[in-house]
Amino acid sequence: LFSSFKTWAYSQVLSTCSKDGALISVEENSHQILFENNSQKLIYPASLVKLMTAYLTFEALQKNQLNLHKELTFSSRAQEISRINKVNTLGIKEGDKISVEKALQALIIKSFNEASIVLAEAIADNEWNFARQMNKKALELGMINTSFRNASGLHEEGQYTTASDLARLAIHLKKDFPQFYYFFAMKEFVYNGKIIKTHNRFLIEYDGAEGMKTGYTNVSGYNLVSSAKNAQKRIFAVVTGCSSSRKRDDLSKFLLDLSFLEEQENNNFNFKKISVKSAN
Repeated sequence: LFSSFKTWAYSQVLSTCSKDGALISVEENSHQILFENNSQKLIYPASLVKLMTAYLTFEALQKNQLNLHKELTFSSRAQEISRINKVNTLGIKEGDKISVEKALQALIIKSFNEASIVLAEAIADNEWNFARQMNKKALELGMINTSFRNASGLHEEGQYTTASDLARLAIHLKKDFPQFYYFFAMKEFVYNGKIIKTHNRFLIEYDGAEGMKTGYTNVSGYNLVSSAKNAQKRIFAVVTGCSSSRKRDDLSKFLLDLSFLEEQENNNFNFKKISVKSAN
């Protein structure tokens, strides 16, 4: 029966994600890996990069280098980046204003690239200096297989990470900044009188979902870092390399269902020992 289950689970992964896709699920407190595939494989993160942008912004808030109500000014660089994605954009112009709080909401809820630029420039004067801070922080957090090149996640050679490193970052976001973790559960925000809703369907559809961040480029495929909590446990999951957002969301739900089941059954099925590559 258990062998049949492993075969079924493996077929689900292969049918949902590319064979080279990377995934992992980790329990918050024990850091126990519950399920994984290719979790050390180098991948392109796309907008999952914005999780580190959020981390450094939370850190600046905690150190009182910024405050949530501080007004920031969009630069010419932010305007340039705003124009790259003609659909998912605030459509800002150089000189427009946004508060740190709204910029964080725009960054996390809707993944607006210009929000990453205005925050990066507020913290480090320019995006390149900010990328250096991102890499320094990555090493401090133990993300030894990660390299950042920009604050937004727009595709750039030399920018890479792993599912394992992303899970580590997600756990640190909750552990290091519990007072700001609520940003990842927000489903909408208002900017210039317009209500802007999340495109993170996982957050809306999964029972116990708390966030966190979607990502996509043509090169990376569809990625998602997710977190969910039941009565006893919080689990973080990373899914990358899927061929559609729906497949990415469904695989994330499947991964979390398996992970919570393993916790509920007190390791009776030993899901943590399954690497889907070896499940035949």
